[in-house]
Amino acid sequence: MTGPNSNCGWIWRTGCAFFLAATSAFAQAPCAADAVAEQNALRLPHLAAAREKLQQAMDSAMAQPDGALPRTVIRVPVVVHVVYIGLLENISDDQIQSQLDVLNEDFRKDNPDINIVPPIFAPLAADAEITFCLADRDPGGTPSSGITRVQTTWNNIGQQKAPDGRPRINYTELGGQDAWDPTHYLNIWVARIGGDILGYGTFPGTAPPAEDGVVIDPRYFGRNGLTALYPPHHLGRTATHEVGHYLNLRHIWGGSANSCNDDDDVADTPVQRSAYGGCPVHPQLSCGNTAMFMNFMDYTDDACMAMFTNGQKTRMRAALMVARSGLMEDNMLCLSSPVSSPTTPARLHLWPNPAVSTITVQLDRPLAGSLDVRVRDIFGRLCPAYEEPGNFQEEVSVDIAALPAGAYYLTISAGQSVYTLPFIKL
Repeated sequence: MTGPNSNCGWIWRTGCAFFLAATSAFAQAPCAADAVAEQNALRLPHLAAAREKLQQAMDSAMAQPDGALPRTVIRVPVVVHVVYIGLLENISDDQIQSQLDVLNEDFRKDNPDINIVPPIFAPLAADAEITFCLADRDPGGTPSSGITRVQTTWNNIGQQKAPDGRPRINYTELGGQDAWDPTHYLNIWVARIGGDILGYGTFPGTAPPAEDGVVIDPRYFGRNGLTALYPPHHLGRTATHEVGHYLNLRHIWGGSANSCNDDDDVADTPVQRSAYGGCPVHPQLSCGNTAMFMNFMDYTDDACMAMFTNGQKTRMRAALMVARSGLMEDNMLCLSSPVSSPTTPARLHLWPNPAVSTITVQLDRPLAGSLDVRVRDIFGRLCPAYEEPGNFQEEVSVDIAALPAGAYYLTISAGQSVYTLPFIKL
């Protein structure tokens, strides 16, 4: 592989540690993401150091400005665990699919209400180029709908704790449902939470693997079925908000209520004193700024939020590249072909990761035909291509010594199959 093109890559450097403020009680806000992170930090003190290192790595990945450069759309496999106590909470497949539709619209800036964004903020509204699909295979490779269902005896299981502090929702033995491999699936639990909480998501590095993901009350999941009875949070925006947390977005006002000295660590979201609820009339002033209350990371009604910003897009994609890179390793979990297809995609493994000079890709079967092997940086910019003619039998090595330190991904195209393998260059 030849040396990198001058527009690809950046110098690896550390940034400031992430500070997560949280509400003092679990039920003080419709979103409990901050409270869950605080509880986990108290219960599992070792998470703090790991979270700090992870945030430093994500800060470094965000250090390179990307302007209007194109990016590759990232596809995230999702499993939805429906944990219900009554039949009304055992929501339909249609309601679940409606939530996936909302996520795909919102994260691709394809939501029909994007026109409610005021002209002052319209240039900042971003297509995050992230899509979501129900996984068509479980971790064992068995065809699946990407939906699990289990009945529980625990009321409001979404906030119930076992005596050892573990949340019951995340463990089959405690009355909930075990996660699928959280390095390769976005786990979403749909269950009653109670306490006026709509949902919560775990920031990268703030929860043990078994508890990593998103929890949404079934009354606010999707935009049809049960949700029709519960306006104004009936259009699927609770999941958009909580998946934002899962991808490392903070609330737009930061973590401290009634303060102009806190921020969400995103440059193009105006500093805001506290949350907006309901459906405010634009403009609203906060901390001397015009408030961006229509941002998905505020607390406004579903019908009154409509955008992520370019800065939030960069932050989410850095989280995917660094903290949640496993979600990108097996795009074949999101096949468009029927789940009954007899063809099982090849599985690829990249090592070492992080790497200094060479990465090697191994696979469990040959990939036939001419291959196209390329390296791109976190912003989708193409580094010089590496091509391996003929069959890719067992492994191929790629020289990355000339790349600047940073986060990248290797794509291998073989016929109709495309494999994406993220890696870190030290």
